[in-house]
Amino acid sequence: MRLNILLGIIVVLLVYVTCKTFKKEVDPATGAPLGANGAVEEPASTYGVAKVLGSNPDSAPTVQVRQVPELVQVPIGALPPPSTSRRAYLATGWWHCNMAISGIDSLIHLNYTDKWLKFREDQSFDILIKGNVVDTGRWTWLEEKNELYLSCKDPYINNSWSLIDKGFVMIWRGNTALNLTGIQVRVACSKTQPAW
Repeated sequence: MRLNILLGIIVVLLVYVTCKTFKKEVDPATGAPLGANGAVEEPASTYGVAKVLGSNPDSAPTVQVRQVPELVQVPIGALPPPSTSRRAYLATGWWHCNMAISGIDSLIHLNYTDKWLKFREDQSFDILIKGNVVDTGRWTWLEEKNELYLSCKDPYINNSWSLIDKGFVMIWRGNTALNLTGIQVRVACSKTQPAW
């Protein structure tokens, strides 16, 4: 019994000493972590899509970054026109952005789920919300990379998208040389006009 109590006290002391050793000190003025020499540590660099949300490596990020994607210049005119089959494929019906995900914003889908796209074979398209055209743009499809390029004023749609297409469902992935958002959007085709 005494041995158990003694071992319990030793464990508590070891935990206390270990926690004190690993606790990082912070600069009282900025709240930034201090390094071993007492200087403020620089945040980790970002890699294109990645955003530094904090410096606690032991927990998942709890900060939501609600940020509109940067409006990029999409080079529609500098790219070759899409094939006739791609033009016919996209012009088949109405395309609904029915879900979106992002690693830094769990509510990103709210900026997509009301939107429908109507592509035309002349490489133009409309963005519709509840049956009303809210934006018009230009599109092209780069066959070698299987990327869809959309140029419009809507920052959530305007970009280049790496594609996975299975039948009349596409997954747009924001991981191209131009698109560094990391957003993924599921887009499904309806061959009949939506009821809005």
